[in-house]
Formats: sequence, C-alpha cells, structure tokens
Amino acid sequence: MGHPQQAVAGYAALDASMLSPGRAEALVFTKVTRRLEHAFGDTAVAATTRVTALHDNRRLWHAVAIACSDDDNAMPDAMRANLISLAGFVDRTTSAVLAGTSEPNALFEINRRIAAGLSSEAV
Repeated sequence: MGHPQQAVAGYAALDASMLSPGRAEALVFTKVTRRLEHAFGDTAVAATTRVTALHDNRRLWHAVAIACSDDDNAMPDAMRANLISLAGFVDRTTSAVLAGTSEPNALFEINRRIAAGLSSEAV
C-alpha cells in the first residue's frame, strides 16, 4: 500500500467519538451521496450498484424521518416537519428513478445541501 492509500486508510479509521454528532451525520450524507453520484455518473456501473445506492439513500432518509418523528427529538417542530416532508419527497423520487421516469440529480442536490448544513452547524 502506497503512502496516499495509507493516509486515506488512516483518515477513514478516525474514531467516531472524535466527531460531533452533526459532523458525523454530515459524513454519512456525504458518503451516501458520493456513492449515488458514482453509481449514476459512470455508465460502466452495473444496474445493481445503482439500485443498491438508491436503496441506501432511501434507508438514510427513512432513518431521518424516524428520528424526526420521535417525541424526544429536540429540533424545532417546523424543522422536523420539513425534514419528514423532504424524506417523503426523497422516497417518491427514488421510486421514480427506479422506474426510469426520473433522474437522480435532485437526490444528489438535497443530500449535498443537508451535508453542508450539518457541517456548518458542527463548526
């Protein structure tokens, strides 16, 4: 393994306890978004890889909706409602992408904006 690969592996192995919750959430969104972008940006990628990336993104947003539905969630009610609504949009858009009637670009953009917002909160 060369030095660049060792550095990447070292950073990938960062202890999660060193991250703020917002930064950790931003990293999850970033990772899922990169997988989606790769799956749809490379024509040589197998269809199963695209489906898996879409499924993982859907699971992430399902988790967001569940967290926002929790009565113990400290976020303002309006923000929780907006995120739940956004999760519904992501779900419907994912179904449309899987059916071949929509493109995934909106999913990329939503995830990027959420990750950026979480990153700025974590600073």
